[in-house]
Order: sequence, then structure tokens, then C-alpha cells
Amino acid sequence: MTAASLKNEAASLRGIAMGAAAYSTFAIHDVLVKGVIFDLAVAQILFVRSLVIVIGCLVATRGRVVGDLQRSSSKGLIVLRAALMLGAWCLYYAMGKYLQLAEMTTLYYVAPIITLVLAAIFLGEKLTVSRVGAALLGFAGVVVACNPAGLHIGGPELAVLGAATLWALAMIVMRSIPKEDSALAQVLGVNAINVVVMGIASIFVWQAMDLRTFSMVVLTGVLGGAAQYALVHAARLVPAGVLGTVEYSALIWAFVFGWLFWQEIPAAYVYAGALMIVVAGAYIAWAERRRRDTILDTP
Repeated sequence: MTAASLKNEAASLRGIAMGAAAYSTFAIHDVLVKGVIFDLAVAQILFVRSLVIVIGCLVATRGRVVGDLQRSSSKGLIVLRAALMLGAWCLYYAMGKYLQLAEMTTLYYVAPIITLVLAAIFLGEKLTVSRVGAALLGFAGVVVACNPAGLHIGGPELAVLGAATLWALAMIVMRSIPKEDSALAQVLGVNAINVVVMGIASIFVWQAMDLRTFSMVVLTGVLGGAAQYALVHAARLVPAGVLGTVEYSALIWAFVFGWLFWQEIPAAYVYAGALMIVVAGAYIAWAERRRRDTILDTP
């Protein structure tokens, strides 16, 4: 393996590791959100969470991140990303009242498939046979998980699929932001917008929180901020289509946490669909590594 190949491999491994860490953290974050979704409105949860993240960014940099955000040449993209992510979060978390965690996560993992296609269209990433094959297998897994034969596709399922589409678009926008822009500045910008929008919305649905509930919501901010920061860094090291497949690494946690905290046992078709999605993700990760090594090792 050449020096260039080794360097690229190391960067890719760092990106994949950070992506896996981000999505695993998001999985724990989702457990906390589902734990309070029956007591608080989504707007209130997202407001408190985003406020915690904003405060964390300011404290961590002693306010310097504000200057970084002001100097950013991608403010429009940051606003667009914030709008897309906020829409995805609102749809996804609101459905926590109606779907099991494993069901939500499995359906949501259509996002990497959409990201793969959009990355080819908007970012010029090559749409190879392996990528198309993985996308088709992953889509088939989503269809199986939806159990169309049982007519279980309703509003909640469609809402989660809509959230996945918005999230995929947000990933494309994030990948389009120049690497010169500070990762913390991006996190601050996105969450500052969320604070304003969700702050206004939560006025009409605000509920008093006991210490336990408040602590859980604050913790979502800590975990959510860390996950967002890691995700921005990961997006700088690996292609959007490849990073999307890393999302599958958190799927197992949805099944484990759903059973551990709510004794949720998904139907057999959900397991079957999840397995197909994981296989698709593992295959594209293997194919991308093999393709990258072949290109770099070519004289």
C-alpha cells in the first residue's frame, strides 16, 4: 500500500470512527427524548436541548465561536441546514408516541440511501454499481420493515420517512459547507436558529418540568451537541454517501435500548428489514474501501 493510500485510509478510518461515535451518541440521545416525549411537547424538548448546546459552544470557546460564525461565508447554507434538520427532528421525535424505537430507527435508515443518490446528483459523487445495489437492498429492507402486506403504513411511518428525507438533504448541505468553516460555528448557528424558532413555538405548549425530566432534557443537549460536532468533522473526512452508511452502526442500539427500557419486542418483519439494511450498509462500506484502495494503488 502506498503512502498516499495509507494517509487516505487513516483519514477515512477517523471519519468512519467519528461518524459511528456520532450516531451511537444520537441513539442514546433518542432514548432520552422518547423517555420524555409523553410529558413534553417536541418544541419544548428541542428548545431546551438547543439552548444547552448554544451555551456549551459559548462556554467552550469563551465566546470566540460567535466571531467564527460571523466570518463564515456559508451563513445561507447553515440556515438551510438548520431548517432541514429542525424539520427532521420535529417529525421524527413526534412519532415517538406512536412507534417503537426499533421501528422508528429502521424506517429512518432510508436516509443513507437517499443521501447516496443525492450525493451523486448534487455533489458529483460517482454512482457505482455497488452503491446502487446497496441502495436497492436498503430500500427493500425499509419496505419489509414497513410490512406493507399488513397494511401498517400510516401517518407515523410516513412522517418518519419524511424525516429521513429531510435529514438526507441536511447531510448534503453539510457536506457542501467549506472545510474552512469552524465545526463549532456550524453547531452554534444551527442550534441558535432552533432556539429562536422552538422558543416561540414552545410558548404555547410549555409544561412545568420536575428535576428528573429537566435533567433528561438537559442531557439530550449535552449528547446532541457532542454528536453534532463529531458528525461535522466526520463529514469532512469521508464522502456523504459513505458517511450515510455509517448510520447503520447505531441500528443495533435501537433494538437493545427499546427492549431494555420499554420491553419493546419488534415484530419479525422489523428484524428482517433491519438485517437487510445492515447488510446493505456493510456491503457499501466494504465496496467503497476496496474501490478507494484500488484507485490509490494504481501507478
